Amino acid sequence: MEFVLLLILLLVIIVAMVASRFIDNGNPFPVQKKTTLFSPVERSFMLLLEKAVAADYKVLNRVKLADVIELKNVANAKARNATLAKLNAKYLDFVLCDPTDMSIVAVLDLVNNSNKDGHKAVPDWFVNGTLDAAGIPYLRLKIQAGYTPADIQAAIAARLGKTVVKPEPMFKGSMKKGPTRPVRSLKPATPSGNNLPVPALSHSQIKAQQTALIQA
Repeated sequence: MEFVLLLILLLVIIVAMVASRFIDNGNPFPVQKKTTLFSPVERSFMLLLEKAVAADYKVLNRVKLADVIELKNVANAKARNATLAKLNAKYLDFVLCDPTDMSIVAVLDLVNNSNKDGHKAVPDWFVNGTLDAAGIPYLRLKIQAGYTPADIQAAIAARLGKTVVKPEPMFKGSMKKGPTRPVRSLKPATPSGNNLPVPALSHSQIKAQQTALIQA
């Protein structure tokens, strides 16, 4: 009888120890919501990026590398599993897609070189090599103040081998005008030395001369 009681007590202790690994203070989900999904720098850059490419591309955020890359049929199961593990562990800041079919156009990552612990300060050889092998253009932009949508648009176009047409400068309240013709006198010329009075022109004759000058 005592042996049975000891066995029951031992089972209770084991169950309690196992349950303690899955339950923290009686709550099986010890989690809480983050205050924000993006840092202020990431949020500001995302808004600029969306303005820069709104007419050409769709922007996806925080995309796993495994979502844009697939493995070829390889015989080595060990290499396949190792590569899959790396693909699932890497995240991309922004992915540009064609709005018509959502095909992948390019990948963009933010870089912070101000300190060693910054946002992707050191280039990741695996991400670089993987995207290059897959033929996906990869662009790394430094985090800095003063970016404009035009700056980002130009950087993306340069990486994709495209040209950006700069708009003509605009001047407030004025337009560039072409050369004007010299004003001609409406008074008919008289021969030199001729003191005869010049006959007065009628209103219709004056209008006709003015029309001829405009059309000249």
